[in-house]
Amino acid sequence: MKAIIMAGGEGSRLRPLTCDLPKPMIPVLNKPVLEHTIELLKRYGVTEIGITLMYHPQIVKDYLGNGRNLGVNITYFIEEAPLGTAGGIKSAQWFLDEPFIVISGDSITDINLEKAMEYHREKNSFATVVLSRVEVPLEYGVVLTNDSGRITGFVEKPSWGELFSDTVNTGTYIFEPEILNYIECDKNTDFSRDVFPLLLVNSRAMYGYISSDYWCDMGDIRSYIKVHCDILDNKIALNFNGEKIKENVWIGPGTIIEANAEINGPCIIGSNCRIGNGTHIDNYSVIGNNVTIEDDVSVIRSIIWDNSYVDYGSELRGAILCNRVNLKHYVSVFENAVVGEGCKLNERVIVKPNIKIWPAKTIQPFAIIDRNMIWGSRHSNKIFGDNGISGIVNVDISPEFATRLGAAYGSQFKAGSRIVVSSTSSNSARMFKHAFISGILSVGMEVYNLSSLLTPIARTAIGFLAVEGGIHIKNDIDNINRIRVDFMDIRGAAISRLTERKIENSFFKEDFQRCSSEQISHLNNITDFSDYYIRSLRSRSDLTVITEKSPRLCVYSKSQQVLSIVVPLLSELGCVIGSYGDYGDFSSLQEQINETDSDFAAILDKNAEQLILMDNSGKVVKDDLFQALIALILFKTTPCSTFFAPITCSDVLEKLAQSYGGRVKRLKNCSQAIMDEILSHRKEAGQEAGRMLPPSHETFRPDQFTLGFDAIEGLIRIVEFLCYKNCSLGLLLSQIPDFFVIRKSIKCPWELKGLVMRTIINEHREDKLELLDGIKLYTETGWILIVPGADKPVFKIIAESNTKSEAEALCNMYHALLEEIINNS
Repeated sequence: MKAIIMAGGEGSRLRPLTCDLPKPMIPVLNKPVLEHTIELLKRYGVTEIGITLMYHPQIVKDYLGNGRNLGVNITYFIEEAPLGTAGGIKSAQWFLDEPFIVISGDSITDINLEKAMEYHREKNSFATVVLSRVEVPLEYGVVLTNDSGRITGFVEKPSWGELFSDTVNTGTYIFEPEILNYIECDKNTDFSRDVFPLLLVNSRAMYGYISSDYWCDMGDIRSYIKVHCDILDNKIALNFNGEKIKENVWIGPGTIIEANAEINGPCIIGSNCRIGNGTHIDNYSVIGNNVTIEDDVSVIRSIIWDNSYVDYGSELRGAILCNRVNLKHYVSVFENAVVGEGCKLNERVIVKPNIKIWPAKTIQPFAIIDRNMIWGSRHSNKIFGDNGISGIVNVDISPEFATRLGAAYGSQFKAGSRIVVSSTSSNSARMFKHAFISGILSVGMEVYNLSSLLTPIARTAIGFLAVEGGIHIKNDIDNINRIRVDFMDIRGAAISRLTERKIENSFFKEDFQRCSSEQISHLNNITDFSDYYIRSLRSRSDLTVITEKSPRLCVYSKSQQVLSIVVPLLSELGCVIGSYGDYGDFSSLQEQINETDSDFAAILDKNAEQLILMDNSGKVVKDDLFQALIALILFKTTPCSTFFAPITCSDVLEKLAQSYGGRVKRLKNCSQAIMDEILSHRKEAGQEAGRMLPPSHETFRPDQFTLGFDAIEGLIRIVEFLCYKNCSLGLLLSQIPDFFVIRKSIKCPWELKGLVMRTIINEHREDKLELLDGIKLYTETGWILIVPGADKPVFKIIAESNTKSEAEALCNMYHALLEEIINNS
């Protein structure tokens, strides 16, 4: 059997390790990953090997040659442009005239290839995917199989809600040569994205072989460090040409260790090294070849590549030094910091944790390196959460972070594009707004700086000014010490996941399109856009019908800015404001409604995005009931319309739709997905952003985007509707059937989430279930939804049934089931 090793990877997430090396050539146990892969193939009798190359191919060819020194025959296939995992192998078609193995050249594994090949033959498989179970599969391709092992589906880099298994694709395959007929020549083609779905459509036999052997895809710095720890913990046996000098300590030929040096295992020291007196090499350290470590140095849990020099008194703590790094005396490099090839750090330099220094940099004496030099980021490889970006002021989100993020965001646009940047009135939000603006201006964008706006007004500004996008900065509703950043597209909706990934990639690489000083645009300051929003909203509201009915309202918000807009506006439109201001609890609200003889109360959050109502009987309208209320208004005013709702909402929406000839489309439980569908549907229908000109009973057409995401205009539209229909809020609520939804959560370690999801799916394979966002199981009396939390180590459990007791029982039953799976894992 022949083999193809995919070794064209650039390894951008491993920079600066891969600035001068292709990813398969980074050393593990002092030899390239690619060499370990070749040794694995040779161990199972595979000596005819093809290698696909793209990034720095000559480095690989110079090192491996024709393969004779390793006892194999190597044929190279070089891609002029990236062709993907499958496209690169298509170019080797003449070489692959028999069943063959495809294996990734940038992962460390001891997968038993003989067992995998036997499995392939026993199943008479056309394509066999070697699978492994991992704790947190978010960065991998999840593979779904049936009881016989036949593959039924793929989910590439799933969100938590799409995490239906912890079984992932290792990038190792066994194929029949006819698979090449499913790959186009000279086209970027991926096995998981393109070829495998085509095989499923054509009912070709695809099986998943689940291996319990060691496998680690070195996708980032942390996984690279973890591989070395696993090797030293004997989780995988790799070849090392050295001598064991004491328990769990190995050294290579020609290495000298001075008498007063202390070496504690497990650790590995390469060939021709010198370890000085008083130096302490502690556990989980791997030192390369031709490395000199002078006296009184401390190295703990660190990796040093070849030909490096560490002067006396220096200390390394969980750090990585690439080839030819020169540390002068008393240099300190801390956890997860990486120093690139050929760098020189002068005396008493301190490199703080998680910092990356790109190759060939010289750091002056006594410098404290607290940000990356020149590229990279100290932050995790994901900065976007479910709804934009959030973090603690000056900790998670610093002004430096904001400036670079602004440059990354601006780099997604063409030069000269126009962008709105706005914030609420808090000092911290304003500070970060100016930092974002600096970054955006630095890449040649034109910026409109809008002062003290609420989120819905910022969305309106994007459409009114006809700009290409926008950023809005605000304090978190529940924690004033946290900042939230909303990124908006040309429609004022949340940007797509694809755009988020592009911004993240640009941010971490610091791949910014810097402009010259002449290209830096003038900053356009607009201070009165809130006034325009108010005037526009007033002009689009029916003053006559509201004044005629003179509804009496209590209005509450914890934001004086919100109150300063909504209270005068409602008064001008003809409402009577019985009471307004901050609020305590719901019982005090009901007292205020009764004392002022108001029709209902409205509560707006500090960003004017969420609206809660209370009728004069004390019934609180929020969450599922609020969704049902706005759905009812839409169905009444626009028959046969579509309401877009998250999968978590009650089925009462479908009951309302059936009554009015409408329909409900279920989506993932995130505002981004809801916004996108509403606006796309509105565009297809030729509607103009919910405008209602002239307002009248006959033409009143409220818009779901407005009702759902603008608390100020949404409140006015609800007031208008009640006036048009001459009914009370309580009477309208009585037209919504009773429903019972119960919500709970249970703590679950991150690493067990995939296992839990897989276990539940396997146990309910024959039942009716939906895998849109989490696992939704349908019962005779209702449904249960199990969703892994995206930002916390929890599962959310949501149940609906015919009665409250039945919903609670259903929720409790699955809470106990999850608890049992978690505790027994």
